[in-house]
Amino acid sequence: MNLIHELSSFLNQPFPEDESRFGTPKTALIVSIFITLFLIIFEPFGISTLGSDRYWVCAGFGAVTFFSSLLYEYAFGHVFKLKGKGQKWTYGKWIIYNLALMLFISLANFLYARLAIFGYIIWSLLPDMIYGTFMVGIIPVLAIGAFALLIAERRHIEMAAEINAKTSDPGPATESSLQKTLFGIPLSQIRYVEALQNYVKVGFLETSGQHATKTERATIKQILEETKGSSIVKCHRSFLVNRDAITSTKGNAQGLLLSLSDCPSSIPVSRSFIPLFRTN
Repeated sequence: MNLIHELSSFLNQPFPEDESRFGTPKTALIVSIFITLFLIIFEPFGISTLGSDRYWVCAGFGAVTFFSSLLYEYAFGHVFKLKGKGQKWTYGKWIIYNLALMLFISLANFLYARLAIFGYIIWSLLPDMIYGTFMVGIIPVLAIGAFALLIAERRHIEMAAEINAKTSDPGPATESSLQKTLFGIPLSQIRYVEALQNYVKVGFLETSGQHATKTERATIKQILEETKGSSIVKCHRSFLVNRDAITSTKGNAQGLLLSLSDCPSSIPVSRSFIPLFRTN
């Protein structure tokens, strides 16, 4: 029972989000090269019978893998929004997303093999292609995902400990935070601002000391311009945070999480903004 609970907890851990523009093509290229070399070295599925043409055939499978991976990522990940974000994007969901990717690659390679090599399609052979693709890819996919998760989590936990060692209590509010207001709220009382498409949600303390939220029509960019020079800083593509209100920092695989005074919500810090919080 404990094993099942531990496995469930591991699968539900937030999975690192790739913020790089070139992350998807790079990953697809690495996978494609792996597939090509694997087929050349081990020559499964009758590849050894193709003679000198086997190298071109193997390269073809690699190329099909590369382009089908890009098509899947941009079609299903971006257009249909099947790829989650933030805390909802877990290791378990990442596994399911990539198993579906392997199925998509299986279909693409099946069509390539039957049309480019044999010149006709026998659909009854598709399960064999799916089986072969999963046998080649399932272990590397799971291992790479687990490794990426553990490495990212360890790195961010160490960063959080480093930040907490420098400061564990929020400092006094800056002068600009005491004087300026946002939507009628003194900046010193604001804890965070979250983007909601064309609106923002502001988390703040009421004069009574109770935490409250307020939704206004605005953008993160507009608020950054309005609060320029204050303690309100960007920490994530969807969040601004009041640096004066930070009480502690913790880390997970996706980055850092900020705890704020008198605020029930933890605010994420994406990797590109981490250096801002590692400096005094």
